[in-house]
Amino acid sequence: MYLGSTVLKQMKRGILLLCTLAFISACVSQLNNVHQVQLDDNITYVLQPIPEELINTGILASFSVNQQGKEEQLLMQVEMSPSRLLISGMTVEGLSLFSLDWHTSLGTLNIDKKIVIEPLRILAELQLALWPSTSISQGLAQGQLHVKENKREITAAGEVIYQITVNENNSELINLKQNYTIAVDEIERWLLTTEQGKLETKP
Repeated sequence: MYLGSTVLKQMKRGILLLCTLAFISACVSQLNNVHQVQLDDNITYVLQPIPEELINTGILASFSVNQQGKEEQLLMQVEMSPSRLLISGMTVEGLSLFSLDWHTSLGTLNIDKKIVIEPLRILAELQLALWPSTSISQGLAQGQLHVKENKREITAAGEVIYQITVNENNSELINLKQNYTIAVDEIERWLLTTEQGKLETKP
């Protein structure tokens, strides 16, 4: 009887360990040479390299999503070296939500997320707001980008999908198909040191 109880306990521990490993593997992933993000049924966006004017730059920004009257806000710290882009997402209280490490020269993406969120989509929409329009145009596989002054409009199959307003320290992105608005407000911007850039270029 004692032996049967011991075996049962060991089996339970084994099952618990397998479940824990499955949970961890679902939260931490590495993607190799995967750069495409499905923004809509008719739009695929290919992530674009870091623009020259943003290399060796750090940005702290507020990222507010409003959908059906409900608003969610998070803070994002973005650091961009010549060959690596790092994003840390956190609550306004500083609790970590996700991290993304895109090694652009190796073509690898490491994602660690603690909630149900799409870090790649966040990165793609961040690029739609912050990257130069020429880069965005190159990344749109099916959609078209129309630019007029500080307004950007992305269309596909004859429909307007995104309306984007870009200002000096803040941007607003409206997804008309899925009915949500993203406000990106830049809080702080700084230059990365040479030592940081050298450290981040190492694989």
